[in-house]
Amino acid sequence: MNNKEFKYKIEKGVKRDLILKGNEEEKFIQKFWGGFFGVTFSKQGKFKTTDYTFAFLKPEDKFRESFNMYNEVLLLFSPYTEFESRTMDFVDKTLQEYDNRLDKVCILLVSKDQKIDIKIRQLNNENKDSKIIVPFKYDEFKNNELDIAIIENRFRDYFYSRDLFALESPLKADTYFYGRKQIVQNFYDKYMTGEQSGLFGLRKIGKTSVLYALERLIKLRGGNSIFLDCQDTKIHKSRWNELLNYIIEALITKYNISDSKFYEIEHYTEKDASKCFESDLLRVKSHLNNRRILLIFDEIEHITFRTSSTNHWAEENDYIYFWQTIRAVYQNNSSLFSFVLAGVNPLCIETSIVNNFDNPIFLMVNPTYLELFSVQDVKEMVQNIGNYMGLKFDEEVFTLLTNHYGGHPFLIRHICSLIHKEVDGYSRPYTVTKYEYNKNKSQYDEKIVCYIESIIQGLNKYYAHEYELLEILILKGHMEFEKICRRYNNAVEHLTGYGVLKKINKEYHITIEAIDLYVKENKKYREIPDTKEAIWQEITTRRNKLEESLRKIIIMKFMLSSDEDDAKKKIMKVIEEKRREKMNLKELKNIVKNELYLLDLKKIIEKNWVEFEKIFNDKNEFSIFFDFINKNRVDAHSKSISEKDLALLQMSFKWFEEKIEPYDY
Repeated sequence: MNNKEFKYKIEKGVKRDLILKGNEEEKFIQKFWGGFFGVTFSKQGKFKTTDYTFAFLKPEDKFRESFNMYNEVLLLFSPYTEFESRTMDFVDKTLQEYDNRLDKVCILLVSKDQKIDIKIRQLNNENKDSKIIVPFKYDEFKNNELDIAIIENRFRDYFYSRDLFALESPLKADTYFYGRKQIVQNFYDKYMTGEQSGLFGLRKIGKTSVLYALERLIKLRGGNSIFLDCQDTKIHKSRWNELLNYIIEALITKYNISDSKFYEIEHYTEKDASKCFESDLLRVKSHLNNRRILLIFDEIEHITFRTSSTNHWAEENDYIYFWQTIRAVYQNNSSLFSFVLAGVNPLCIETSIVNNFDNPIFLMVNPTYLELFSVQDVKEMVQNIGNYMGLKFDEEVFTLLTNHYGGHPFLIRHICSLIHKEVDGYSRPYTVTKYEYNKNKSQYDEKIVCYIESIIQGLNKYYAHEYELLEILILKGHMEFEKICRRYNNAVEHLTGYGVLKKINKEYHITIEAIDLYVKENKKYREIPDTKEAIWQEITTRRNKLEESLRKIIIMKFMLSSDEDDAKKKIMKVIEEKRREKMNLKELKNIVKNELYLLDLKKIIEKNWVEFEKIFNDKNEFSIFFDFINKNRVDAHSKSISEKDLALLQMSFKWFEEKIEPYDY
């Protein structure tokens, strides 16, 4: 039960009859905290050969209201002069063990590492979805350096300075995971009974976060799983039989299995791959307490007919042979494994015939669409995260956010991130009113265009009919949409499943206002120039501008973060040897401006992603858009380009232009 529900006031001091654990210094520190919190629990424990002392603190009213600390807070001692990030494994274990008592976000850490504040900030930068860790040093207590003002400022520094809304990547921990617990439980139940599952929905809606949560639940309950990101080239560049072997190797690596009896990859021939896979999977299972294994295929489009960027999956029969094997092995031994498919669209399980073969997984999986958030879900997410950051919201704002952004959690979090930045410098806690939100909404919309684009890009790229239907409804109205949609019943079902369309009183409506606005306001980017020459000119101009901007950004970043010699070394690592000798004698700026090809620029940025992440945010999107631009050099070869590819090319250019614009001087 959340302690917020209790009516009594939490008292300060050490709980009566509580025996404090730890050495004398740690007992003194716990008593010190009793001056501001209630010390309710104290214990010593061992985890992975390391001893830890920890206590639970109940915040008083001031801390509860200012920092959203309504549950007890973990106070952890790290008595080592070097803090190691593995300490967080103990934190995760403890929070899990005392889930019904402890705040899942905030940790108070007392360390003997004199650089603990720097290391915690580094940890936060590396893991954006990490917990709020407020660090203290043993010496601060020993030397009597702390008082209530310093402690409150320390809390403000670590709570209010972090933007907990601006999480670009899927959530790998439960810390900020909202609104999806039931679907995770449903998928777990299917895993336990050996059923297959399918999870589909718009990009960025949280599918991968759900899959990560499913993996955590399986691990917690002693099950086994392997997560396969199909957009990884290691997967979609593999042939079907190589991928079967890759799955086995991934399981062996994840669970640290030592056994010399597994088949080597050379045995995974087209003829024997099925036999080897079944034998190896049975052997893996025998090492894992004979419990079923869940195979999780995320971004399934990348190994699916028609949608894969790799020809042997898109056009040849690798899809057929792979899933024939999976189905056959499953039918031989249904307790061996089950699988989850996740992607935008359930094309792979709705198409009966592929390349004149029966689709092995046709109707084998019942698709589940990941729904958009309700107003209540939005409120829970925004209110809880906002409270930790000192942001409070008028009740009406939750409804406005849901209506304007359709309950899409990723979009809503980024709007809240913009609000956080907007009020930076104001005293916290700060209340965001509906008037303030409405006043700034158009400004927020302009700043999230790239995210809207990212969300619908998957439709435009893989499922053009679905995107075209959206355009028709938005630009031409309901009557025109009704004429067309009868021909595309599946597409309408998918759009309804995503939550983008909703039928009210026999008419379809767009549920995400931001998508409606985007399509209307960006119509010019989809208009086709009148002639081939005009198309070529547009492509040439925008690609040359992109290339020039990337060169400037690389120079700027390397000059700021490295000396010239180090920067040149970073560049040389991606340049083939025969070109290096000529470049070595030249200055950095000269090399970047005059000696590098377009693909060199891509390799440099990808190889040094940490330095460019703040500009481009999403490495996968960077690579996809870059490759599409590089692939479609129709201007250089005087070739034609389809209307669909031109629209995607324009979208790719626009993605880069919006990312680069703040840095392009």
